[in-house]
Amino acid sequence: MKPSTPSQLRAPSRDGARSRNQQGSVLLFLVVLIAAAAGAWKLGLFDSVLGGEEEVLIEGAPVRRGDLRISEIVRGNLEATDSISIKSELEGRSTIIFLAEEGVSVNEGDLIVELDVSQLEDDLVRQEIAVKGAEAAFTKAREQYDIQVIQNQSDVADADLALELAELDLAKYVGVPASKVDDGTLDDDDLSTKGSMGEYANEEAKAEETVLLREEDLKRAVTELEWSDKLLEQGFVQKSENDAKHLAQQRAEIQLTQAKRELDLMKQFTYLRTLKELNADIETRKRDIEKVKKQALARLADFEAERDSAEYKLERERDQLMELRQQVGKAKIHAPAAGLLVYAREQSRWGSGDSVKEGDEVRERQELCTIPRAGGMTVKASIHETKLKKIQTGQTCIVTVDAFPGRSFEGRVEFVAVMADSGSWRSNPNQRLYKADISLVEPTKDMRPGMSCSVEILVEDLKDVCYVPRQCVLLDGGDTIVFVVDGGTLERRSVKVGLDNSKWVSIEEGLKEGEVVALAPPANFEPAPVPESEALGFGMEGMGGASGAPSASPSGRPSGRPSGAPAGMSGGGGGKPSGASGRPGGGGGGRPGGSGGGRPQGDRSSGGGAGKSAPAAGDSGKDS
Repeated sequence: MKPSTPSQLRAPSRDGARSRNQQGSVLLFLVVLIAAAAGAWKLGLFDSVLGGEEEVLIEGAPVRRGDLRISEIVRGNLEATDSISIKSELEGRSTIIFLAEEGVSVNEGDLIVELDVSQLEDDLVRQEIAVKGAEAAFTKAREQYDIQVIQNQSDVADADLALELAELDLAKYVGVPASKVDDGTLDDDDLSTKGSMGEYANEEAKAEETVLLREEDLKRAVTELEWSDKLLEQGFVQKSENDAKHLAQQRAEIQLTQAKRELDLMKQFTYLRTLKELNADIETRKRDIEKVKKQALARLADFEAERDSAEYKLERERDQLMELRQQVGKAKIHAPAAGLLVYAREQSRWGSGDSVKEGDEVRERQELCTIPRAGGMTVKASIHETKLKKIQTGQTCIVTVDAFPGRSFEGRVEFVAVMADSGSWRSNPNQRLYKADISLVEPTKDMRPGMSCSVEILVEDLKDVCYVPRQCVLLDGGDTIVFVVDGGTLERRSVKVGLDNSKWVSIEEGLKEGEVVALAPPANFEPAPVPESEALGFGMEGMGGASGAPSASPSGRPSGRPSGAPAGMSGGGGGKPSGASGRPGGGGGGRPGGSGGGRPQGDRSSGGGAGKSAPAAGDSGKDS
């Protein structure tokens, strides 16, 4: 009988609960529950359930001694050693609308790829319109600049003329030659002499002449008054006429006094005032010239900037137009040489990707296809960072091509990248892959670029060493340990490990041949955290260190393993707990398809529990 799970044992209680709710009978529920429990006890179901944990604890594998091959397995694709790579040169992303058939022989100049550039063609039309607008804007800015140059010349000429007129006004007022004012030779003597030909001299002469006329008027008025007084005494004139003569004399006296005051004011104040005003006007005109020149330069600079900006924009628009025309021209890719057309394959995070096809979206500089030339074949592979220190150029490899099952080919590591492939960590930030090239010593003519293959890189052949399955080795703080099965109990033991491959770990100290080590830790095992100083290797050469180890699960149990594993899995046939807490991830961590470990780096719940078996006791030690 198949053991019942605890949930099955509680099923009657759920049925009783529903019956109680429906019928309201507590007594019936208790009777059913007691009867179910008694039946389960009689059949030994509780024994099976309680005994399941003990069976998991004693799963183990024997310590073996013998030769152990240390190797790493990676996946890759065949490529011609010498080939012409054809890549997309369109910026951004584009869609393949035509792709020549793979495997056909093409001649130089044949159309092999066409990319969709309908959007670029629309952009090209818009860009041609933009160029026309930029040309018109540049022409307008250039003409406005030329107009401003002429305007500046006119403004400066007007300012110069205003200065010349101000200097002429001063020369005219003082009565000196204009050249003296223009060349700055006018001195105080010239100003004090007040030349007879000047405007001021003319005004002063007119004022003096007015005084003379007023004096004559006064003399005549006095004479007329004297005669009027005499005639009044004799009765020849009336009193009113004599009063008019008196008034005329007073008017003449007042007018003479006014003329003399005006003459005095002109001599003492008007000349000096007008002289200062004329000199100030000259200085103002000189400053105006400087201001006009600076304003002209400022306005010209604005128009010059607008002209240069319009010219630069026109150049940019023309460059973009030329670039768009070039991009549209790059949509059709022609064969650069005659040969066999092979589609390119994108590297995915789990191995080789699919080849390109019509309708695919491709990015700039993405390889679309290749045309191989005569020569050898190379495997393009990726190596996980935890395996990197094992792999060196010159190592021998065994290559198996998926297309040729049952056949293997000798290869050699020719190149290992120093820096991680950026595409690997972009798709998975927790993964670092390094590109590697493996050359085939004797490729066959049936090989084609793009074929998938598996590469076993031979690291070292260890002679007469003890080794155990990888899942038996755990980390407990800075200590590497195993649990040794001793008469139904588990003994915690520290060990010193050496090199490892995808299945086995060599043991240098701590175990003897024939001892049995547990494949899973006890249920109550809670490993201590790994010290930071040992987080990248903890002295386990080739194990990959904590970078490949999952963190401990709270119960100390493999997080992906069900608690009730099937019985009969002791010895070498026990189940392999994929997510055992505290176990180093080793070279298998994070390995894409074809890798040794097969468990992604740090994966704690990959489901590698009861369904995976450890290597049997009779397996060869050379199993890689």
